[in-house]
Amino acid sequence: MLIKEKDNRLFLNHGPIDIVLEAFGKDKPLAYEKAKNYFSTLLNELVLDMDLLKKEVVPHRTFNNKISQSMQNATEKFYPDFITPMAAVAGSVADNILKILIKDSKLEKAYVNNGGDVSFYLTENQTVKSSLASIPNTIAEINYKDKSRGIATSGWRGRSFSLGIADSVTVLADNAAMADAAATMIANSVNIKNHPLIIKRPAEEIYEDSDLKNLMVTVEVGDLKQSEIEDALKNGNEVGKKYLENGLINAALIELHNCFCIVQKESTNLNFINKSSLKKINYV
Repeated sequence: MLIKEKDNRLFLNHGPIDIVLEAFGKDKPLAYEKAKNYFSTLLNELVLDMDLLKKEVVPHRTFNNKISQSMQNATEKFYPDFITPMAAVAGSVADNILKILIKDSKLEKAYVNNGGDVSFYLTENQTVKSSLASIPNTIAEINYKDKSRGIATSGWRGRSFSLGIADSVTVLADNAAMADAAATMIANSVNIKNHPLIIKRPAEEIYEDSDLKNLMVTVEVGDLKQSEIEDALKNGNEVGKKYLENGLINAALIELHNCFCIVQKESTNLNFINKSSLKKINYV
């Protein structure tokens, strides 16, 4: 386990959990001590629920552990579509550490970044900017008035498996757990069936303890025609729009082969600042 402070930030690492967090305000030292204490037991407690967390989600399952319950609460909203609570693990860890960080602490702003899934806290007139590592020169800018307090990214090129071919799907939602789960589901939907240039393998062949078992996950995507790229993106766009209409997400940016589309309400305060050479695809 690694716990250290550097450049005003707190670094927390234990097993697969790799966190960078930062708080702004007079109670920052107190907030950091609370985060350190909470983190010291976090993984060991989460492991106790792991067998159940790797099973397909069913509604109304309850856990004593707050992170496990957060994972359940986020993923059960996608039932009966296939998803396991593990789809929200990184976001849930970030959310719960943030709750500890800000509880009874006078802070102006704070964020918890767990491997790219970020939970953040804003007070009035505060703004957070998050660069999208998977898409060069692209920034998600969220201000206090926007309801989003979580951002997460999924895709077959990331550290988790994906059933789809999206290079990346970045989602903003009310919390990081919901953003994490939704990004997973949208990324899964960006797909082309039975394409010779898309290589998939059973998840358990790659990692025997995977929660996805024998489901086919993407391991390689060849050069696709422009029409194929746009059809695959359209699938993700339609799923993203459905989640947007149902209040599960606030915005999504979906990217595949140097093309991307954005799903968000016109009235949102979120701003995706894109200065890259990627081609934007607009769907009605």
